Amino acid sequence: MRRSLLFLISFLLFSGSLFAQDHLFLEEQELTLADGKVMAWVFPAAASQEETLDDLKEYLKGRSNVKLKKNGDDMLMAEKVSLPAITVKRGDLIGLCRITEQYYSMALIVKLGYDVSLSTSEWPKEMENLRHYTKAYMAFHYEQVYARRIKGLEKQLKDSEKVLDQTEGKVGSLSNKIANNNKKIAKESDEGKIGELEAENNTLEGDKKRLADTLPEMVLKLDSLKTKIEENKTELNTYLSKIATF
Repeated sequence: MRRSLLFLISFLLFSGSLFAQDHLFLEEQELTLADGKVMAWVFPAAASQEETLDDLKEYLKGRSNVKLKKNGDDMLMAEKVSLPAITVKRGDLIGLCRITEQYYSMALIVKLGYDVSLSTSEWPKEMENLRHYTKAYMAFHYEQVYARRIKGLEKQLKDSEKVLDQTEGKVGSLSNKIANNNKKIAKESDEGKIGELEAENNTLEGDKKRLADTLPEMVLKLDSLKTKIEENKTELNTYLSKIATF
């Protein structure tokens, strides 16, 4: 069961990324919470539920000095907070991240009372402010997600370059040993010692070949990582350009 769940989550993350590329949006939607229906600004998340909510905590802490608390696995909430960028009234700010059939959906909600939430129909100015707020968080979230991905890829690239350099160094060292042995063989007259040096060279040649044979695959891995880094940078710029139009 656990294995099946992990597979489903992995599939949703992969397909969600593909979905977001073709269907990036920022929409007002009606959602159902435990205490009733609310209106929210919703967009497709670029990462897992945990990452997305963690980014929201970081964003709110930096922009509005608001600390969010967990309210279940999919919700963060700050009660009766002041958010002058959105409304002069105090309210509950709610971040909700849920799995849909194709992607994680992230929603921002402001409730002014038990059964009252900001909406375009009732609070057009404040809801427009919340849209701008959500849009800014959306851009922040995508930037953070891709920064983490690129950082991870750059670490892999650095580690792989180090392994390649070390392997090339070992191949060079073995080549030097073989060359030195060949010089000794050329000067040596004792057949026994010549045989020992030639046997050592055979072993060194085998070791050198085994290492040298791994180099092309290492180079391909480096090229692949460099390509992925550039693709992620391009993808992020594409997303940010699209978000800017919302």
